[in-house]
Amino acid sequence: MDSKSYIIVTGGAGYIGSHTVVELIHHGYNVIIIDNLCNASHEAIARIEFLVRKPILFYDIDLRDEKQLNHIFSSYNIQGVIHFAALKAVGESTKMPLEYYDNNIYGSISLLRVMDKHNVKTIVFSSSATVYGDATRFENMIPIPETCPNDPTNPYGKTKHTIENLIEDLHKSDPSWRGAILRYFNPIGAHPSGLIGEDPLDVPNNLLPFLAQVAIGRREKLYVFGNDYESHDGTPIRDYIHVIDLAKGHIAALDYMNSLQRDVGLYREWNLGTGKGSTVFDVVNAFSQAAGKELPYEVVGRRDGDVLNLTADPSRAKKELKWNATLTVEQACRDLWNWTTENPFGFRIDNYHWKIFNESGTFNYENRLHTVKFPDLQASFANYGALIQDVQYKGQHLVVGFQEFQPYTSDDNPLFGSTVGRYANRISKGSFQIKGKAYELDKNQNGSTLHGGSNAYNRRYFLGPISKHYRDYNTLEFILLDEDGNNGFPAEVETTVKYTVNNSSIEIEYQSSISENSPNDATAVSLTNHSYWNLSSGGTIDGTVIKLASDKYLKTDPKTQLPSGEIISSTQPLTKSIEILPDVSFDNCFIVDESDFSLDTRGRELKTIAEATHPSSSIKLSVASTEPAFQFYTGDNIDMDPIKPRAGFCVEAGRYVNAINDSSWSKQVLLHKGEFYGSKLKFTFSC
Repeated sequence: MDSKSYIIVTGGAGYIGSHTVVELIHHGYNVIIIDNLCNASHEAIARIEFLVRKPILFYDIDLRDEKQLNHIFSSYNIQGVIHFAALKAVGESTKMPLEYYDNNIYGSISLLRVMDKHNVKTIVFSSSATVYGDATRFENMIPIPETCPNDPTNPYGKTKHTIENLIEDLHKSDPSWRGAILRYFNPIGAHPSGLIGEDPLDVPNNLLPFLAQVAIGRREKLYVFGNDYESHDGTPIRDYIHVIDLAKGHIAALDYMNSLQRDVGLYREWNLGTGKGSTVFDVVNAFSQAAGKELPYEVVGRRDGDVLNLTADPSRAKKELKWNATLTVEQACRDLWNWTTENPFGFRIDNYHWKIFNESGTFNYENRLHTVKFPDLQASFANYGALIQDVQYKGQHLVVGFQEFQPYTSDDNPLFGSTVGRYANRISKGSFQIKGKAYELDKNQNGSTLHGGSNAYNRRYFLGPISKHYRDYNTLEFILLDEDGNNGFPAEVETTVKYTVNNSSIEIEYQSSISENSPNDATAVSLTNHSYWNLSSGGTIDGTVIKLASDKYLKTDPKTQLPSGEIISSTQPLTKSIEILPDVSFDNCFIVDESDFSLDTRGRELKTIAEATHPSSSIKLSVASTEPAFQFYTGDNIDMDPIKPRAGFCVEAGRYVNAINDSSWSKQVLLHKGEFYGSKLKFTFSC
């Protein structure tokens, strides 16, 4: 069993669940997400991982499957559960009550039974203000206190009320049970990063998601149900709470229960709301201001069951949980608009799909293959090594790689398509110094360090990607947090690899920085992509016509392939095009810039460094970069059945070889805390 303690979050891929997972991790909790994704997307989990910079255990199971639930509780040290998982649309529940009772109640019974079996007796339950029903039927119940009688008026609310009763009855039967019942009012907003938010799969049931779709052009107008209420503008009053405040309320409830003495149980309800009401028009005006435009609406008749005022009395939560809503409706509207503009169709991304990249049959979500498809260009990228697995232009495959995953993990794999780092190319004798302190690295080739060592970026699972679609291009952004001391390199380094794909090109942007909490404040960084290209319609690269931007290269020792410091010129007319014949081979670091050794080159113009064609194909490849050098390699040492030598050529844009050990070159690769290493590389295809 894993020795760490965990909090299980059921429904953790959903709107409130995803935000709560982020807050749990920020508060030091380890989390396991259980979600059957019937009303959610795995994209939310990928984005949570991106936000928190760490992988999260995720199980795609239904709570009604007790066998799988038991397996999870047997495999980990579970300290408590936050239970969100439920079907949740009020209107839908009136049309399909059997599904709501079966999913919500039976799923909760299954969960509670497994918890009881494994002696896990702490649960925070995601309930709802719908359990109160029409609180206006009683005098002095607005704002609504927890003591207001319960009388839900729809199947959804009735399932929530029933589950509350289940937890209360468990506590009565066994007083060591701890149950925190959190009754929400109107959650709104999104994470300020714009990476996660509410993603209604159909027509939104709530005011703000509907307004957002009107603002982005997905809906014609908002329908306002009644303007003849006794409010300052005639529309109903509701208590709107920012989803971040709501998420923090779960942490407060969990902390409160954990603070109790051992074997002391609890059953207690708390309202999570602001205690302040806003009318429909108040919210419309706030969101219009956030969006910078007036939003169209039409006033129609009242809906059955709607009442004037449903606001919370949150004083119990303030007093006992030490929790208070601090974010305003205006802030929630700004955050929602940011989420909407960045993700106009939520987690659904045009031109993009993914699948599990694992032939063994195990469903490993950390190992996925992501494909972006345009009419002429299709490209696939893996989390493993943030690598380029396939590029097809006008139906022709152009990069060397594997259809299956396992060969990428082989020691014989010459890093096909991979992101190379923390340090590309060679470091002499596997060591370097920063301010007089020596660092000994993993020596993995002839006493030197090649491409970062044996546990380098090409062997790591990157988190993400953040996938987005724009008018004529898509982006995929991967991230990796490389630990201080990995392969001997000092400092904890955060690296992002962002691919931008359109109908004719793939651009890569690299960025690295040292984490704020890193114990060391300087390190060496050099990044590149290790794709092997073959433009022929079959066979080797022989016959390829190549033109390079420079015929100057670093003179190297033929045995170690380490530079002497001297720059020499090729005897071949590389800047005028040459044909790659069977006896022509290269593995040289060509020089583009001899003086500007910037750490972050992204501000430079992309400069074409190589152009390639093959007579058997009409396709032309152009490689451009912002870098001062590039390694051109004809793949003579490839030997991984069925892939043979010279199956492809590499153009690895990057920094000078062994720059960290040369005082005049080292500023290309020496990264300090507070700085950014950055570069861009672009592959363009044409006929």
